[in-house]
Amino acid sequence: MRYITLPENIETKVFVLDSGALDETPTVLQKYFPARKIQIIADGNTWQAAGAKVQMLCRNAGLEEYAPIILPAEPKPHPDYALSEELAEKFATDCVPLAVGSGVINDLVKCASHIKNLRYCCIATAPSVDGYTSSGGAMAVAAQKKTVPCPAPYALIADNDVLKTAPQEMMAAGYADLMSKVTGGADWMIADTLGIEKIVPSIWSLVQDDLRDNLADHNDLEKLFLGLAATGYAMQMYHDSRPASGAEHLCSHVWEMEKLALNGEEISHGFKVGIGVLAISQLHEFVINTPAETARKLAKAPLSKAERIAEIAELLKKDCYGSTIAGLALNKTPFGEDMTVRRELIFNSWETLQQKLQQQLLPSATLRNMLKKAHAPTRFEEIGLTSEQYYHGIKTAQLIRNRYTVLDMLYETGLLEEAIKTLV
Repeated sequence: MRYITLPENIETKVFVLDSGALDETPTVLQKYFPARKIQIIADGNTWQAAGAKVQMLCRNAGLEEYAPIILPAEPKPHPDYALSEELAEKFATDCVPLAVGSGVINDLVKCASHIKNLRYCCIATAPSVDGYTSSGGAMAVAAQKKTVPCPAPYALIADNDVLKTAPQEMMAAGYADLMSKVTGGADWMIADTLGIEKIVPSIWSLVQDDLRDNLADHNDLEKLFLGLAATGYAMQMYHDSRPASGAEHLCSHVWEMEKLALNGEEISHGFKVGIGVLAISQLHEFVINTPAETARKLAKAPLSKAERIAEIAELLKKDCYGSTIAGLALNKTPFGEDMTVRRELIFNSWETLQQKLQQQLLPSATLRNMLKKAHAPTRFEEIGLTSEQYYHGIKTAQLIRNRYTVLDMLYETGLLEEAIKTLV
């Protein structure tokens, strides 16, 4: 059985990835969770995919268990922190929660286990997200999308025979999520170059060194899963999601808070992120293709504080983004001399940024073609966005986090509106 070598000093202590890996579940539980009763958490679909077999294997091995918690398959469970709190109430203090599922189930159990102060095991059922091995759960908290701090799974088991039976769109979503490390990396380069958030080389390498190889074949399930898992390790080590996400994820979060759906079905995280990747890569290309002198000429004058307050209020008028975003957006906006200094720093660094972005990025047309081959959406209309929602989401994404991205750089230089005009 294949045990993956893990970086030192991370929360995840064992990772089994192989065909037939489910059979290793009792051994992992007995070694890493001794004297603990199991409690499986799944939904109707993931129970059929792996949960029932895991229960049988554990029973045959003589492991004690609590009654499984099986959430409904329809409507699909949502990553809501309130649901994690409900799950935590159901966990016994001597149980080991077994999250059997993909992104939502894992995040729900991750947060619930943290609330109950329990280590947990994740049994993956689809190569759909990078959050399996990450610290923190992507959750809705009082209507606002947040990454809630909580430990990663102590153990992860991924059976290739199970993963390959997942719906094709889940693999496509995972592929799009892995692709986001291209634009997310470019955004980190911007923050690093401007002295705002320095790159940690060892963490950068975990995500970026094998990224293009892992993206080379969208059908290579194992490379996809290993790439997603490596991103999770990086988030554990950095204690933040910066190594995994940039402006493309912020776009996704906006559309998620707006409850984006198509034909009544919620759009997957990966598909929203993929559309964000294509938009943000084109904004990076605006930087690459615009000479510094031209950029200075195109730059609009910065807004006054009163004008910025009015702009933020207009972008947030849907009132579905939580109560803290307006204050955060205003606080992170430089004004007066601070804005003058920041703009000059950006324009003086423009050519350096162009070179770095050129090295990091793949052309947006190439990224679009890669997503298309992976059967992921490549047009905003395909995920149910209107033109108005699409452009509004990109502008609003600049407001919702302190994380510095190309959106901040373009906003601060008065070039965001000009750059958005180039999106196709």
